[in-house]
This record gives sequence, C-alpha cells and structure tokens, in this order.
Amino acid sequence: MTAAERCADLIVAELVAAGVSVAASLPDAWLAHVIDRVDAHDRIRHVRVAREDDGVGVCAGASLGGERAALICQNAGILLAANALAGYAFHHQLPFLVLAAYRGSREDRYYYQMYKGLVTEPVLAGLQLVHHVVETAQDVALIGDAMREAFLLRRPVVVLLRRAALLGEEA
Repeated sequence: MTAAERCADLIVAELVAAGVSVAASLPDAWLAHVIDRVDAHDRIRHVRVAREDDGVGVCAGASLGGERAALICQNAGILLAANALAGYAFHHQLPFLVLAAYRGSREDRYYYQMYKGLVTEPVLAGLQLVHHVVETAQDVALIGDAMREAFLLRRPVVVLLRRAALLGEEA
C-alpha cells in the first residue's frame, strides 16, 4: 500500500467516524485516492458533480434531510463556490464539511496553482467561514472536530489538506 493510499484510508475513516453519509466530489490529482476510497465505501453515498457549487448544493440538501455531508474538492472549488457557501452558511445555517486539497501552498509543484494558495485563506476569512489546515496524515483527527464544529456553528467548515496529509510526502 502506498503512502497516499494510507493517508486516504485515514481520511475516509475520519469521515465515517464523523458520521458522513453523503459526499460530493470533483477530481484532483492530490485527492484521487480519497475519492476512490469514498466511492468504494458502503456507508457513504458518493455523488460526482461537474461544478463545486453543485457539490455545495448536494451537501446542503443532505443537511436539510438530516444527513452529514462533505464536499471533496480542490481549494479552487471553494473560490468558485464562495457565493453558495456563504448563502448556505448565513441564510440557511446548514452545517456540512468541505475537504479541500490546499493547492498553491508552499509544497505545490506547479506555478499555475500558486495564486490559489495566496487567496484561499483570505477569501475564507472574508466569507467568515471557519477553516483549519491539516499539515500531515497524523493530524486528520481534525476532520471529526471540524464536523462537530460545523454543527455547533450551523454552517460549513472548511478543512484544507496539505500535500503531506493527502499523499504522505513533502514537495
């Protein structure tokens, strides 16, 4: 088993322990193993979506139906879905989790990802959405804490996953 597969198993175990029963996702190279594990898990209904704001809608609908949900995407998806996230947070007070690959951070290998790392946390702060950064696979217990926090706050909470947390490796 590769380091990335071990990280994915830890992350999905945290999602299941947190009660996540619905997950919407969009593909990203860093998230591939997590998405594969979610798709194969018998306790999580997995919905592949074409746009991140559609995934936000799936998670909001699941929350309205009493389910715990997670959107799995790249941080670019948070930027794209900012309006939907803020609307569900403040108008509707719907709790769910957003797990996002933290692309454009210091360990990313592609220059065209870098702007995402520069703007993601300031955008989340501007939206007044709580977020946490998971540095390594040893810190994935933060996922369960973030889900509990989402329910206490009655709004989405974002968990940004660095390369080492998703792939078990540094840059």
